[in-house]
Amino acid sequence: MASTGSPVSLPDKQILTDYGRDIMQVLWVLWLFGIIALLQRFTGAYGIFFTFAVYSILRRGPKSHGSIIMLCAVVYLYAASVVQWAVDLSTAFEAIHSVLMVPNIPIPNRAALASESTRKFDVPAEALFLINMLLADCVVIWRTWAIYQHRILAIFMPCMLLFISFVFSAIDLKCRTFDADGLARPHWARQICPQTELVAWACSVATNVTCTIFIGVKAWRHRNLMRELNFTASPHRISTEKILSILVESGFIYSLLWLSRILLFIDVAPSSPWYFVLAVLMPMHNQLSGMYPTLIIVIVNFRRTIWDHQSTSAMSNNIVFNTLQWSVKRPTNTSDTRTSRVDSHPESVIDVGLENSGFMGERHEEV
Repeated sequence: MASTGSPVSLPDKQILTDYGRDIMQVLWVLWLFGIIALLQRFTGAYGIFFTFAVYSILRRGPKSHGSIIMLCAVVYLYAASVVQWAVDLSTAFEAIHSVLMVPNIPIPNRAALASESTRKFDVPAEALFLINMLLADCVVIWRTWAIYQHRILAIFMPCMLLFISFVFSAIDLKCRTFDADGLARPHWARQICPQTELVAWACSVATNVTCTIFIGVKAWRHRNLMRELNFTASPHRISTEKILSILVESGFIYSLLWLSRILLFIDVAPSSPWYFVLAVLMPMHNQLSGMYPTLIIVIVNFRRTIWDHQSTSAMSNNIVFNTLQWSVKRPTNTSDTRTSRVDSHPESVIDVGLENSGFMGERHEEV
């Protein structure tokens, strides 16, 4: 039976085609991101990291301000990631509703309606993302500061980058507030606002790369020193070298994934395949900014938990001597080996634990 309705005009056909493509992209991302988010919450990496981080902190008890701060940071990052996921989902459904379920609006005007209706989510979503990003950078800087025995010079550059990132993040939120309220941007905002998010993100990338390089240098020096002293860590313990290697490798992986956000600042056409990549990476970045600092805390607490069960550190006069077990190589003319205890040297054995990161005021004694 032939349709008696009026045919769709050619411009409307093109508009509907574009809407269909956009909706397919949104639904595809929602499906993929929904599965990823579900796995993360219950059985995936983030859920496991979060559970272990909270357990390891609570297991040791709130013995210091540092433990309390780390616990609050882990809980906040996870809660923020859940809220961020809910905001992203609400934005997508609101856009679909505006495009398909508002019959009294002409088809050519529905894209503008979708943009207008989702604007209310812009500021909260951006605020959650930027706060997570800055907090993640703080955790990375804190870890570098602890590894370098609280030397301010080691974190001077990362702190400056963090400060610049914070300033431009605040400006970016102010600019988005103008847009959300429908207010005209002042002259200064028209000059600065288009680049604020880019500068904040670039400084965050630079902060992570810088801290990762500093930790890598310390790991390289530590490894060379251990080889010069012919020390071999016991296989029953997780060595400082392994911890540093994990921190370096995870830092570079995080930096590379963070660099992929540059697609956000490139004008990508919706018809381009890169648009699908952009649509998938953006929600993943929202989760990644909370997952990485949680991973750092898990790595540190995992090392501390092992040492709790295996370390026989001596305590005298309120001075803590952290010890590692080494297999000392005897001269070549002797076939046997002996195991000895070597007190940690500030330059050879680096404590990357939570309690010795400056919050509890403990210090190492050089022997």
